[in-house]
Amino acid sequence: MKFKDIPYHRPDLAGVADQLRSLIEGIRGAKSYEELRDLYVAFDASQGETDDMITIAHIRNTINTADPFYEEEMRYINGEMPRLALLEKEAGEALLASPFADDFSREFGDIMMKNIQAQQRLSNESVVEDKVRESELQQQYSKVSAGCTTVFRGETCNFYGLLKHMQSTDRAERKEAFEAWADLYESVSGKLDAIYDEMIEVRCRMAEKLGFKNYTEMAYLQRHRFDYNAEDVANFRRQVREVIVPACQKLYERQRQNLGIDTLYYYDESLVYPEGNAIPQGSRDELVAAAQKMYRELSPETGEFFDKMVEDEMFDLETKPGKRGGGYCTSLAGRKMPFIFSNFNGTSADVDVLTHEAGHAFAFYTSCRTQPLSGLTHTTSEIAEIHSMSMEHWTYPWMKYFFGDATEKYLYAHLSSALMTVPYLVSVDEFQHRVFENPTMSAAERRAVWHEIETIYLPWRNYDGNKFLEEGGFWMQKQHVFLYPFYYVDYALAQMGAFEFYGRMKNDRENAWKDYYKLCQTGGSKGYFDTLKLANLSCPLKEGAVAKAVAGVLDELKV
Repeated sequence: MKFKDIPYHRPDLAGVADQLRSLIEGIRGAKSYEELRDLYVAFDASQGETDDMITIAHIRNTINTADPFYEEEMRYINGEMPRLALLEKEAGEALLASPFADDFSREFGDIMMKNIQAQQRLSNESVVEDKVRESELQQQYSKVSAGCTTVFRGETCNFYGLLKHMQSTDRAERKEAFEAWADLYESVSGKLDAIYDEMIEVRCRMAEKLGFKNYTEMAYLQRHRFDYNAEDVANFRRQVREVIVPACQKLYERQRQNLGIDTLYYYDESLVYPEGNAIPQGSRDELVAAAQKMYRELSPETGEFFDKMVEDEMFDLETKPGKRGGGYCTSLAGRKMPFIFSNFNGTSADVDVLTHEAGHAFAFYTSCRTQPLSGLTHTTSEIAEIHSMSMEHWTYPWMKYFFGDATEKYLYAHLSSALMTVPYLVSVDEFQHRVFENPTMSAAERRAVWHEIETIYLPWRNYDGNKFLEEGGFWMQKQHVFLYPFYYVDYALAQMGAFEFYGRMKNDRENAWKDYYKLCQTGGSKGYFDTLKLANLSCPLKEGAVAKAVAGVLDELKV
């Protein structure tokens, strides 16, 4: 069934709760491992239809944040889900207390038990209302940011629409678009600051109630970071400062010279070539058709996956008023189908996001057909982003379908951008660590912290006198800070794995693909370090790992 035709009905969460309670009682009283296993599998499967309805409401709400029906549905869902999470905690408690828990662990793996134990620590009646409030604030943020539009040269543009103009070959147009973009953020900065102030307060309150020393510790457990800690991530950021930041400075200096300008301002950073960046050729439907041809040729597995995505129309790709910014991939677990959300704006980013989110989608499509429990189909984000970022590199040989004669320009721009984005990724991570080290900071103090971090990781950044951004306002354009705390560094960690795959696919494509496919099949059935080993990838947190991961890319880019 096509996504647009899937009927939605409000899930009966009270009825679901009753069903789950019955299964929990069965788990508590199980007299054999077989009985315990069957009951837990039934518990896992029983939420499939409910999860699909919740996901459909979420997708349709983000496609049009101004739609009052789905806004109200998300308000209802967000209000009830923390209570259902308590029942999942009860099921976990019953499983852990069972005399057959070791048998369960042997069949489904240690990581499943670690996930359940983490849930025990994170779920508590005392934080239910806080979780509801956090969801409400996230919905407020999405609505405020999605509602921002301005008229630019006769065209109504949101943030993504303006980014297209910031790649114009006309520098005056780039600057004008940049100023309109910055003005849009400044116009809602008071609202965003207020939302984030309360988010920090709510998140810290939950951490205190649950007995964590701070929210950072809680967030690491939420992200299932069992193998490493904040100190390890700080060491990774240091390696980025030492290895990647100097290389990026050289690349930006090369870009400044190529553009023939005295100073590279922020609104120049997106223009790689003075004659204009490579842009995809064709309409939305033509780009999807090109992607379908590409994935059929890439492998039988990706061909089957993308054909099904097209058949069921599991996309919403164009930017439009009221649509939430960014791109994401989510999944309808009951239907075993992913969904890709994007904001096409006529730039090469349209192809980037399509291949990136298709990497996530392919991984889910694969893992949900190989893993026995829904809890094992999704891995942690440091691995999940390897799926997506590697897919961007896997598809290089087919970029001619999108860019024609400009393919080589695109490939250089994409590879250099993949490297040049890493310092920004870790900047966002350091910012969040600093915020939760001192959660009582004012909005002005937070901006000062961001400005300080920019001078360390983005020393080339110049906002051409824009007061709002020069004082540190740029941080608030990153939705992950509001919606997915502490997520963003995972892209940087994963990019190291994607670069490693890129080097291997150039030398031995067949075996590199086997390891990549194995990575996708594994889902979340193993921990971070073990999953890297399974795919024959290095751990990016080790000393010297960053230099090793980017060596081939630096050589190819000649920096």
